[in-house]
Amino acid sequence: MPKLLIKYFGDPGEELCEPEEAKYLLDFSGRVVVIDGHKIHSYEELLKIVNQEQYRDQEFVEVIQIPAIMGG
Repeated sequence: MPKLLIKYFGDPGEELCEPEEAKYLLDFSGRVVVIDGHKIHSYEELLKIVNQEQYRDQEFVEVIQIPAIMGG
């Protein structure tokens, strides 16, 4: 399984981690999590996606966290 390169929208920082660590680094409730333009809704969904054949041979998969816009 490839590692995850987690990027934070609007922040130049990034983190490379094992998929197991992402459970604690990604915020699925307060942020929009995206892989290849597709919104990911849960850690379980993230694991299913990175286990797909198209990602298996990659060194890492880029994951972007975007702040959720709250308004009223």
